[in-house]
Amino acid sequence: MSAASAAALRGSGKGAAAKEEEPTSPSKKPDSGGEVIPWGEDNLFPQAVIKDIERNTVLPSVLERKTSMMYGGGIVYGIVTGVNKDGSKIFEAQQIDEIDEFLEGSNVARYAFEALHDVNTFSNAFPELIVSKNRQKIVGLSTQEAPWTRYLKPKKGGLPTHVVINANWDNGGTATDEYAVQVPILDPYYDAVGALKARTDGFKFIYPLSIPSPDKALYQLASWNSVRRSGWLEVAAAIPEFKKSLFKNQLSVKYLVSIHSAYWEWKYGDWEGLAQEEKIQLINDELTAFDNVMSGTNGAGKTVMTTTILDKRTNTEVEAFKITAIDDKLKDGLYIEDSAEASSHIYTAVGVAPSLMGVSPGKGMGDGAGGGSEPRVLFNNFVSTAQFHLDLVLEPLNLIARYNNWTVGGKRVRFRFLNPFVMQPDAKSAPGADAQQQSK
Repeated sequence: MSAASAAALRGSGKGAAAKEEEPTSPSKKPDSGGEVIPWGEDNLFPQAVIKDIERNTVLPSVLERKTSMMYGGGIVYGIVTGVNKDGSKIFEAQQIDEIDEFLEGSNVARYAFEALHDVNTFSNAFPELIVSKNRQKIVGLSTQEAPWTRYLKPKKGGLPTHVVINANWDNGGTATDEYAVQVPILDPYYDAVGALKARTDGFKFIYPLSIPSPDKALYQLASWNSVRRSGWLEVAAAIPEFKKSLFKNQLSVKYLVSIHSAYWEWKYGDWEGLAQEEKIQLINDELTAFDNVMSGTNGAGKTVMTTTILDKRTNTEVEAFKITAIDDKLKDGLYIEDSAEASSHIYTAVGVAPSLMGVSPGKGMGDGAGGGSEPRVLFNNFVSTAQFHLDLVLEPLNLIARYNNWTVGGKRVRFRFLNPFVMQPDAKSAPGADAQQQSK
């Protein structure tokens, strides 16, 4: 979702007009048919993405590794006690029973990884907040499957106020069948805490997350989707299919033996006078003799003699037989360079360097994996440029901290991702100091 759809999520459902103190929120005209705003032309865009991912040997692992690197050492919480001269915040981790019970009860580690993975895969995620019966506390956090979630089309026009969760869109699912659940939406752009405290239309609310993409209002488009649109993902999928077919269907013989018709009469006399069964048997015997000489290791180093014979019909000397080796299309590594180039496009589109996957790049992927410090540098560069993604997934947790009034000494509790220590250049640095630096 983008700011353009913010008015949709304030619970009004009254179109794009905004109050004076609120940002302007124009909206796109929804598709005229159906009960939900379709995700893609056929409402099955995420399902199509999943099929393409599953067909590829690189993309699933790269997306999962990207999520793992972002998740790092997991989630920590604490307070900001000051600011360094360079502008970085001084973070002090805390341990509070109420928060620990919430994190364990909601299995927030699972939430964080799944939400990150949905953001990386679809650029959309749908966390769900659960408030207590007296509405004084948020008591639960989970994330709904992004491919199962659709925005409900408002009945009176305007912008959506609910999502529909249904696992059966690709099997005729609708917004109102027995498997569908409708959940109201919170606006992530404008005073979500105040809006949630004012809501009385349920106890569960979706707080949608997304990476903004140009000209998209609700369902955002992941930047890596360019590798699908460009055709490189199809190229990557076609190469193994072609090779599989080639392995299955190519001739298993190594040699083609051409025998002149005059050879049979020269060797067996009255060839034309022989019965058909006799001719077939003699031809098979000749083939067996060739196999015994040419096949396997037993044929190594042997000499094959050919001869010329007189063709009585033309009164000329002709070769009795000719042996031709059949070219093996697989021996030269057919399409290896094309496969490497397709993989290079996938790594680039997802934004993960091949060396972070343990791959030494070849042609089309750069100049090699470099020294041992390169993965560390690439990892640190990756994490430093992924801050928005990390902050995005932490938004619901920081909202919960404000709603539940989690404070220490008057300072509000904040959540951070703790990056792995393994990529630190100084392995002897104290974990506490690392945690402060990594969780700025």
